[in-house]
Amino acid sequence: MTRGIPKKGDVLFTTEAPLANVAQLDTDEKVVFAQRIIVLQPLSNNLDRTFLKYLLLSDLAQNRIHDYGTGATVKGIKSSLLKKIPIEYPSITEQQRIVHILDKAFADIATAKANAEKNLQNARALFESHLNSVFSIKANEGWIEKPFENVVDDDCSLSYGIVQPGDEYDNGLPIVRPTDLTTNIIHLSGLKKIDPKIAENYKRTTLKGSEILLCVRGNTGIVSFASSELAGANVTRGIVPIRFKHTLILQNFGYYLLLSPKIQSQIKDKTYGAALMQINIRDLKTISLSFPTQMEKQLSVAKELDILHEKTQRLETLYQNKLTALEELKKSILHKAFSGEL
Repeated sequence: MTRGIPKKGDVLFTTEAPLANVAQLDTDEKVVFAQRIIVLQPLSNNLDRTFLKYLLLSDLAQNRIHDYGTGATVKGIKSSLLKKIPIEYPSITEQQRIVHILDKAFADIATAKANAEKNLQNARALFESHLNSVFSIKANEGWIEKPFENVVDDDCSLSYGIVQPGDEYDNGLPIVRPTDLTTNIIHLSGLKKIDPKIAENYKRTTLKGSEILLCVRGNTGIVSFASSELAGANVTRGIVPIRFKHTLILQNFGYYLLLSPKIQSQIKDKTYGAALMQINIRDLKTISLSFPTQMEKQLSVAKELDILHEKTQRLETLYQNKLTALEELKKSILHKAFSGEL
């Protein structure tokens, strides 16, 4: 194999970051690649290029390549080492038979994945549509509008969390980071622990449990609930803990209120930055929140959205599991193809 002028059908291979990603060029147009991408072209007609692509995607080849790879932080492989990795392949006729089977199987899997992804998007869109309809009600029948800073509890300062949390600290204080906001409720398991002394100057963001955690740095606008087991924990610079005045906004209603398109739109409008997107506390405090004055109405809305949210999450889990299973199926078929089981 050699690195030559790319042409349609050639195999593309990444030599680092990430190592051993594989694709096949599907255009005859002139293409320029980054330095870490090399073009693999068989030196003879005894090796089918599409077979080579599938071979390099197999666990057997991937394991060998990573064994030859070097580097601690960023693992890579030199082209000179890549050429020395031994590969076994059958006759061209057998290669073409295997390619035919894999092409058909992967095409079917791609169709199934596309359908699952569409269903996943539809499930999310259904919830977002209902959320939008609930909070698009004009504030003229029992709804009032107030700035963010006027609806939070007296002991909620709308403050940033710990700026420099430091390294992991055994049996230390749990902290929640923006990267932890992946579910609607954040639990203790998996959170980073820091030296409790670092948090002494950040008592304003000490959690009591049941706060709404709003991301204000990076993917601004993401919200999650802090579970009750997080009482005494803290947050990092990218998160603002929120406790609403219970006489104005129910906490559960407030969670959906912050997820609503109107509030999310205001957050995005006030977000700034290039490399790192963020929103200032000063701007966050001025965001306008519309909500019903009757607690019964808030409770009713929250319960309705809880039910729909739970159904949506079940569907998302179902479709996400299907996508994971399809990826595992691809790996299984590749393994069979290159272990003589097809």
